[in-house]
Amino acid sequence: MKLLESQDPYLRQLGFLRLEALRERSSAQVIRTYVTSQDSELRAYSLRALAAIEGAEAIPLLLDKLRTDKSSRVRRAALLGLEPLQQGSPEVLPAFIKALRDRHTEVRMAAVDIVSRIDDPRAKEAIMTRARRERRRDVQRVLDLAVKRLGSS
Repeated sequence: MKLLESQDPYLRQLGFLRLEALRERSSAQVIRTYVTSQDSELRAYSLRALAAIEGAEAIPLLLDKLRTDKSSRVRRAALLGLEPLQQGSPEVLPAFIKALRDRHTEVRMAAVDIVSRIDDPRAKEAIMTRARRERRRDVQRVLDLAVKRLGSS
């Protein structure tokens, strides 16, 4: 827990990763205090750790951050935290699909990667639609790979 208070960004990240790996439910309360930090890096680390520790219990928080946080780093962390939790939660797929239209490319690219691996007709249609509309070359490359992957499945 002391690592979370460090001024060294590497040590702070290490602290969150260790707590995430331990998956101790008792650490969740401490981690939650960082969800509202002014530092977007701390918010992102805390979301990933909470997703691993709390599982489905963290879905409402992750969805809220995906919808409302101004930082693309935090929205991307929310996406990545939600990915393993999507089974049995009907509100997650629509959130992933909406993230395909995020204003930041790194969030869109993460969403493409996640959505293209979901076995659902809505996911496939969303990828095909995004592939037709995407203007950024870097995102389009990821979409091209996703469309190929979908075509071979």
